[in-house]
Amino acid sequence: MTRHLRILSSDDDEGIRALLYSLLTEHGHEVEFARDSDEVFKNLGRTKYDLLILDVNTPGMNGYKVAEKISGNIINRPRILIFTARNIRDEELQFVTCGADAIIRKGAPCDEIMNAIDTLFSESEAAKPSGSGSTPSNEGAGQPMPEPHPLEKAQESRKKLNEDLHYCLSKITQVEDSINLKNLRYEEFIRDLLKEKQRTEKNYLEFKRIEDEVIKLKNWGYAVIAIASLAVMRSFF
Repeated sequence: MTRHLRILSSDDDEGIRALLYSLLTEHGHEVEFARDSDEVFKNLGRTKYDLLILDVNTPGMNGYKVAEKISGNIINRPRILIFTARNIRDEELQFVTCGADAIIRKGAPCDEIMNAIDTLFSESEAAKPSGSGSTPSNEGAGQPMPEPHPLEKAQESRKKLNEDLHYCLSKITQVEDSINLKNLRYEEFIRDLLKEKQRTEKNYLEFKRIEDEVIKLKNWGYAVIAIASLAVMRSFF
């Protein structure tokens, strides 16, 4: 690739910064560095870049979050390459959803890093309309269909993943609604149960009061009978 790029990289590791600077300037590119996510956004506000190389562990907002913000808010944004020291397979979901264009592992050979960058920009150049001197296409020549580019695969995977996420969110919403309804019914049942308990306790207290009155009446009756009996016995003597 002969195109010279203006590149912004976010990495606070001095060793990585030195490696990227040496590698990229050797290939004729202009390189600047940001130490954290705030510097990334400040630099984007005053300079137009062709490529962002975002470290996943960017201080402040991590590289995936930075990529997501840029992808969702900047029209004609620069290409975004995620630079990670982690296992790429473990981060596939974050990469697909953040809107970045490519991802590469830290420690990858220099040729692999440059190939990843070349692929990003050769893809964008190939998408431009060709001039009048372009070679006519050989329609019907029986040439095999080219395999989809990894970027196209990533975009298709992102689309499918978004559809799956929306489906899962809708199901979660349905479950939450069902749980909320059951909670309302449970709360209503508890309220009815408490009311019934209060009625039962009130009835019990009333029953106890009546029982105490009956006992008092019985005792009073027994006392009256005893006094009357005593009076009768005295009348015979």
